[in-house]
Amino acid sequence: MASLLKQRVGQYRITSFFVLAYALSWTLDAIPKLLEMEPSWSRWFIEGFLSPLSPGVAAAIVLWASGESVRRWLDDVFTWRVHPKWYAAAILIPFAITYAAGVASWALGGPIDWAAFDFDPITVVIGIILGTFIGGGQEEFGWRGFAQPEMQERYGGFAAALIVGVFWGLWHLPQFVPGGFRADWPLELVVAYFVGIIAFSVLLGWVFNGSGGSVLLAMLMHGTDNATTGQVPLNLDVVLVGDAIDWSTLVTLNGSHAVITWAAVLLVVAATGVHLYDYRVNPDWNAET
Repeated sequence: MASLLKQRVGQYRITSFFVLAYALSWTLDAIPKLLEMEPSWSRWFIEGFLSPLSPGVAAAIVLWASGESVRRWLDDVFTWRVHPKWYAAAILIPFAITYAAGVASWALGGPIDWAAFDFDPITVVIGIILGTFIGGGQEEFGWRGFAQPEMQERYGGFAAALIVGVFWGLWHLPQFVPGGFRADWPLELVVAYFVGIIAFSVLLGWVFNGSGGSVLLAMLMHGTDNATTGQVPLNLDVVLVGDAIDWSTLVTLNGSHAVITWAAVLLVVAATGVHLYDYRVNPDWNAET
C-alpha cells in the first residue's frame, strides 16, 4: 500500500504537491482554532511558521516519492550568487508598489497621512530578514521552488505563474473563515487581495527565473513585500473605530496595490515575453549577466 501510494505521488507530481500543501497547512491552521488557543508564541509558531513551511514540506515529499534527491533540491534552493540587479529588484519593487499604492489611495481620498510618514531603516531591514526566513518567505520553497518550474515546463513561465498564483491565493482561505485574522474583511478587500496575489506570483516567477532559479531571491521578494506592511502611514482617526480596524477604509489602498502590481506585471511581460526569463528555455538568460 505504501509503495503504491509513493508511486501515485511520483506519477501525479503537481496534483500531489497541491493536495499535500493544502492538507498539511490547513490541518495546522485548524489546530489553534479547535483548541481555542489565545494569541501566543505557540499559536504563531503553528500558524505563522509551520503552516507557511508546509508547501516546502509537500515539495520535499513529492521529490522523495519521485526518486529525486531532496538534498540536491535544497542546495539549488539556496542559490545566492546571482547578479546584484536581482537583489535590487526583489527589494525595491515591493517598496515601489507599496508607496505608489499609498499615493494612489491618497489621491482617491483614502485614509493616508503622509505627515506621519517615518522611514526607519533598521526596522525595515529587520522586517525584511524576518519576513524572508520566518514571516512568509518560507512558503517559496514550495510555490517557486517546486510548483513554478514544474508547471512552466508545460505551460511556460507566465501561465505557470498565474496558475500557481491562483492556488497560492486559495491556500490562504483559512485566514478568511470565522476565526481567521482576515475574517472581517469586506468583499472588496478580499477581491483586491486575491487579484493582487496572482499578479505578485508573476513577479516572483520572474525574479525566480531571472536569477537562474534562486528560491532565495523569491523568498527575499516575498519577505520584503510582507515587510512593507505598515510602511504607508494611515490616518488612524479614520481607520480605527474604537480598538477595531474598519477594514472598509482600506479598500482604496489595497485596490490600488493590486492594480499597480498588475501594471508592473504588464511591464515585465512586455520586456521578457511569456517565458519570464525561463533560464531553461534560453540558456543565454544567465543570472550573472
